[in-house]
Amino acid sequence: MAIARDQYIDYYAEKLWEWLPAVYREQDALNGGDSLRAFLRAVAEQAAVAKRSQDRLWDDVFVELASDWAIPYISQLVATRLVSSLNLRGRRVDTAKTIYYRRRKGTLMVQEQLVSDIAGWDSKVVEEFKRLARTWHMLDCPLTVGRLTKTPKGGIADIRSPRGSRLACDAFDEFHYTPETRNPSGLTGRRGIETVSYHIYRLQPVTFNGVQPRRFGALADGRDQSTFDPSGRDIALFSGNALPVDWNGWQTAAEWELPRPISCRLLAEEIFEITAEEVAWVLTDAPIAGQPQREAAAIDLTKLIGESFYHRRELIRLLNGMPSSVTLTAPGVLAGLLSRALVRACGSAALLPNGADNAPWPVQNDPQDAAYGLPALTVGFAGVAEPVGRPRTRAANLEAWNPPNPADVDLFVSPETGRLVLNRGGNTAQSVRVSYQVGMLAPVGAGAFSREASIELPDVTWQNSSVVAGTPADGIAEVVDSRTYGSPQDQLAVINTRVRAREGQRPYFILRQDWLLTSAQDDAVLELDGLWLGSRTPNHLILDGNYERVLIRYCSFDPGGDAADGSVLPAVDLIVRGFVENLIIEKSMLGIIRLDGADASIEKITIIDSILQTRDAASVVIDALTAELRIERSTIITPSEIQLAVDVERLYASDTLVAGLVDVTDNQNGCFRFSAAASGSRVAKPYRSVFLQQISGLFISTRFGDHQYAHLTPQVYPQVLVGGEQGVEMGVFNQVLHEIKLRGAHTKVMEYLPFGRTPNFIIEN
Repeated sequence: MAIARDQYIDYYAEKLWEWLPAVYREQDALNGGDSLRAFLRAVAEQAAVAKRSQDRLWDDVFVELASDWAIPYISQLVATRLVSSLNLRGRRVDTAKTIYYRRRKGTLMVQEQLVSDIAGWDSKVVEEFKRLARTWHMLDCPLTVGRLTKTPKGGIADIRSPRGSRLACDAFDEFHYTPETRNPSGLTGRRGIETVSYHIYRLQPVTFNGVQPRRFGALADGRDQSTFDPSGRDIALFSGNALPVDWNGWQTAAEWELPRPISCRLLAEEIFEITAEEVAWVLTDAPIAGQPQREAAAIDLTKLIGESFYHRRELIRLLNGMPSSVTLTAPGVLAGLLSRALVRACGSAALLPNGADNAPWPVQNDPQDAAYGLPALTVGFAGVAEPVGRPRTRAANLEAWNPPNPADVDLFVSPETGRLVLNRGGNTAQSVRVSYQVGMLAPVGAGAFSREASIELPDVTWQNSSVVAGTPADGIAEVVDSRTYGSPQDQLAVINTRVRAREGQRPYFILRQDWLLTSAQDDAVLELDGLWLGSRTPNHLILDGNYERVLIRYCSFDPGGDAADGSVLPAVDLIVRGFVENLIIEKSMLGIIRLDGADASIEKITIIDSILQTRDAASVVIDALTAELRIERSTIITPSEIQLAVDVERLYASDTLVAGLVDVTDNQNGCFRFSAAASGSRVAKPYRSVFLQQISGLFISTRFGDHQYAHLTPQVYPQVLVGGEQGVEMGVFNQVLHEIKLRGAHTKVMEYLPFGRTPNFIIEN
């Protein structure tokens, strides 16, 4: 359990210092003033531990508040079988909900909750016997059909439905199959009577609000061509988890409620249903001139009650054929009718904002009463309260950036690539703001997630794309939004400079020139927290002078790539021209770390839970010949297994994956344990490590910005997937504990599975 920011250590250290006789304090000052304070701080740390333990004596009685060590003792009271001790969250939830599970054993509700509670992943549970083709008979429950394809249960598929064909073999498949006799293993052998498939979604949705999209240009008709991603990359937009927090109100997830990439057809999905509420609106509030016209339109509309229409053109075509078509298709009446008849349980209704021109949701169009959250993506303008609503938004394939230009549409979105074409009207290009979601496996790099940022008040605030306040020499500069900024000002007198993003924000900096930070004295301190540094021309972060400590946490230094228009995005390197005693990189994504100049050096580099990559076949990722490198749970990527990735004097590596060669000068000291590197590497004392003959196909994606960036391919090098110290994968996602969580979920699923059923886990992302 995380320790609260109680400041106990600082308090007791100062208290002990005050109690110390003045003569000893004076003597300590004459001898340098550090040794006695360091000793008292060590005593204060133990005093803080005792104080926290005393404070938590009562909390340890309750499973929600107890310390981690107390959970096994509480679990004995309910006689539950605990999962791995490394899965602390799963242990706690399992203990808290054991009685709840036992009362509902064998139900689908518990099966989906178990995966979420034990592993922390969203899931969709499917009983495969319901997808087997067979003859229906009268003893079965009432015959139902698929929501999209209208395929009857056990019946022949309607292969004319493009939407349904794209969902084949998916968790939301509406087709039916002949039985299989093979043992189920993922996607193979799962069509069995006894099989229960668990479609698991490991990625977590991360929401970015108030982002400035990158504008590439304008079409001939004046509409802007932009990307949601501020750097200009193609990215997949994700739907999010909108399931109710109260599990007693459980219902199985809909397609848009799971953290997965949004398809163009899902975003375009519109289902209309005419109910008595729409008829009543036509009779009373619709903008129709005369009462006879109202009554005639209501009579025609009554004939459509209970009918569903799977596209607006189907409903409009039918309305045009009615006697009162002139009234029903009048602009004001048709717009209000479409907005009220749109069923909430469809893709566009769930993913897009309602908009100022839409009526509130009717109650009868929400029969499941689901707790829908905020829309997955919005496009609006600074100073304008309402975003572009769904009536004026369409999904489209924007590969060619040239969609049609109907008068009733202002926004075209391609969710699979994160592109948009927007009619701004009278708004400026700089005022466009977007909000969207992406999928992340772990909080690495700059992102709008909780990262326990410092609680100290900032000295300088950067906001609204302005950095005029400058980089402080001795103080904190905080970026309070997720806007796009230009180059921060150079600071040539660094003493204790800290630049951070506010928690929950991810600002993007375009370096139009090198960002130079030079220390004003020996033992200067620099901290960068939560920043994303990119560039349109080759520019870098340069450190000059003498630094005692440089800390880079939750940052992304763009390793380069390709923009949506085909242009090249250059890499942002970390260049050291002076001396850095301790370079610390935590949970970050970086490009190259290199020295520049004969006097430049780094004494010690510490890298934890990070990704480093070069796309240049002639570059070394970590090029510091005299440095000592300590690296844990990190991934280093190069284009080839024959390329030098790390060149240091001494190396201590653990749970690390290096897709390239490692060259260590001092092979008598250091270690290379539970790690992997290219064959031919020179490392010290390898222990239970793997040396790769090739790295092609090792990663699902090496494109920075992809939601599967640096994910390992399951079929390549299985020894890397389980070669970490804890029996999990090597590299940056070692911290995810995938294998441990999966085994824990499997164990608990087997405990509460209905009799005679076989579980089958399918990892969707």
